[in-house]
Formats: sequence, structure tokens, C-alpha cells
Amino acid sequence: MRIFVSYTTRDHYIDRELLKSASEVLSDFGPSYIDLLHNDSVDKQLHVELMLSQAQLLVLISSNSINESEWVQWELREAKRSGIPIISVHAPSDKKETVSNLKCKLASEFRKLAMRSGKDALTRVA
Repeated sequence: MRIFVSYTTRDHYIDRELLKSASEVLSDFGPSYIDLLHNDSVDKQLHVELMLSQAQLLVLISSNSINESEWVQWELREAKRSGIPIISVHAPSDKKETVSNLKCKLASEFRKLAMRSGKDALTRVA
């Protein structure tokens, strides 16, 4: 399942280190796209749009400032418009807790989403 990760770095604790940890967790569930880590395109916004259009799941790293981010709000609207399921993961300032929340949320939601989309569920759940 192709996973698009939506987040904002307006909250200082959402940084490259946290996003790398999230990417590692997500790799057990399918390829993920995290703009800060994976976008080396010349036209960065076009690349984001392309990756979102190809996603089968959007994972929202739900930190305090997501409502203030126009980009996050656009990504959520586009996902809803396209029928892409959204999993929201609570992201407190403790990075370890955020990663733990991500693992728990994916473990509880992934099989349901995979079955609904007609894909085989991953046999190994983190």
C-alpha cells in the first residue's frame, strides 16, 4: 500500500529525525512518501501532488499546528476528494510517544484498510 505522510514542521518536534523514524515504521506496511525526506524534484509542489494522487493511504502526523498549515489542509482535502483513507496519528512533543502512537494506530487500522481496498494485508505487523 502506497502511503503519503502529511505533517507540518511548524511544530519544532516534527523534524527530520522523527520523520525518518516514521518512515522506518511505515516501511513494514508499504512504500511511504515523506516530502522532507523524499522530494528531490525540481518542481517540488508538482511532485507532492503526483505522490498524493498515487497514494492509497494518507497518514496524518497530527501535531499542534496542523490546522494552521495550508499545505496540510490542502493534502487532507485532496485525499478526501480522491477517496484516500486517512489515519490520524496523535503527535505530542515526545518523539518516542509519537512513534509508538504510529505503530499502534497502524497495527489497529492497516488490516481493515487493506481488506477494504482489496489488497492483501501484510503478514507482519509492527
